[in-house]
Amino acid sequence: MSQYKISVIVSTYNTGNYLNEFLNSIKSQSIGFENIEVIFVDDKSTDNYTLDLLKDFNESYENVKVKFSDVNSGFPGKGRNTGLKLADSDYVIFADHDDTYTKNAFEVMYDKIAENDMLISNFNQVYPNKTIPFKSIYKDSGEIRVLNIDDDKNLLRVPAAIWTRLFRKDFLINNGIYFLEGMLAEDVYVATYSCLKANGIIYLNDFYSYNYKIRDSKNDKSTIHVRNRKYIEAILNGYYKIDEMLMDLEKTTYGETIFKSHLTSWLYTIVLSKLEDNDKKELFIKSHDIFEKYYSSDPFFKKRYDKLVDLILNNKFDEAVIESNRLEKIQKNMNNRSLLSKIKNKLVR
Repeated sequence: MSQYKISVIVSTYNTGNYLNEFLNSIKSQSIGFENIEVIFVDDKSTDNYTLDLLKDFNESYENVKVKFSDVNSGFPGKGRNTGLKLADSDYVIFADHDDTYTKNAFEVMYDKIAENDMLISNFNQVYPNKTIPFKSIYKDSGEIRVLNIDDDKNLLRVPAAIWTRLFRKDFLINNGIYFLEGMLAEDVYVATYSCLKANGIIYLNDFYSYNYKIRDSKNDKSTIHVRNRKYIEAILNGYYKIDEMLMDLEKTTYGETIFKSHLTSWLYTIVLSKLEDNDKKELFIKSHDIFEKYYSSDPFFKKRYDKLVDLILNNKFDEAVIESNRLEKIQKNMNNRSLLSKIKNKLVR
């Protein structure tokens, strides 16, 4: 039996001082730092400060492991898989390197998970000037418990937010549930796969375990807000791997529920990007099959993207590019109006 209750696995790359804040949130856990194993897997950082911090953590704490990769993979999946294989605890959770956990996060999750394969909690969205608790589709509902996903398919629509999910380690390994490597949507893949295979799922909709930093400024962007061709295509590649997984498990009937928000959000990312028209066209061509198979209108976007999807589905890719550029102008105007409103409100106060 492991001396630790939970293993926290963190993939890092040029993280800098965020690491101190993250580890401090682990050290202050009410469950006791001595009951937690922390595994950092560094994706060949080029920043000496990050490397020195990790070496210091490794030498200073008996319950901290650091694995330095020989090659940069460019994405978090490989590091998370490496950490899973190194974990000694019966329960594992995967954290991002630039966020923090609330003080009683692990105590509550560990006490609640019992014999279930997976427990999901909720999270706070931390902006530079405010913190907003995330509201899921369950709104103000409290604890949701199911034996399997057929009891409540809406659990597939809870954000993938892998850092809020505590897993029984043997459940992941015995079912061969590992993160995608060399692409993104790796968290959606594991969140989906585990929901489809789990015996016992608990969702603590009213418990906020994690502080998720929204980093989307010019000089400080988290991966989800990097909007270049490489990352946008890496997300699409992940979606196709999820489709393959659904076919292998004979669960494609769940696809529309799983992709309901993801496909429109992917289009939104393209609209916000600075991609050349040719790149957009190539991505639209490549996305055709996944949209044809799983797209359904997401109410959050108020059908704003239905015309763009219709053009993609009808192979009118040049027109799709024009439509995406039109949506970009609309979005810019909306953002400008929002900014002006914030300035006016500030001046009034």
